[in-house]
Amino acid sequence: MIVPDEVAVQFVTGRRPERVRCLLNGRINFQCAIRPRGGGGFYINIGAPIRREGHLLPGQKLFASIQKDDSEYGRDLPEELQELLAIDEDGNRLFQQLLTGHQRGIIHYVAGAKSIQIRIDRAIKMIDRLKGKG
Repeated sequence: MIVPDEVAVQFVTGRRPERVRCLLNGRINFQCAIRPRGGGGFYINIGAPIRREGHLLPGQKLFASIQKDDSEYGRDLPEELQELLAIDEDGNRLFQQLLTGHQRGIIHYVAGAKSIQIRIDRAIKMIDRLKGKG
């Protein structure tokens, strides 16, 4: 989705991607980044799961509301991962040392599970990997 320059400049400093919260067509909420385009301008990547959820088609006109994402990691931290990091000092230390993109990758993986037990299992699995146990 192309982001008009007059909108992008409200969020982006220079050419560095900036994390935002986006509401598409008044009903699909997601966290993303406003990214610079190669030849100038900016865009937001809309992945397949969001396109499926919103029944979006190529070339379809979209209505978007964008606001700055003030979350610590650029994604909402699932409760299961938050609890694990609160009780596992080594895991928390290693998680905090990761690049923000890697932190978001772990958060995305854990949050992608539909059941609480699978989110717990994924959180444990990822922290164990950071500790070299998995």
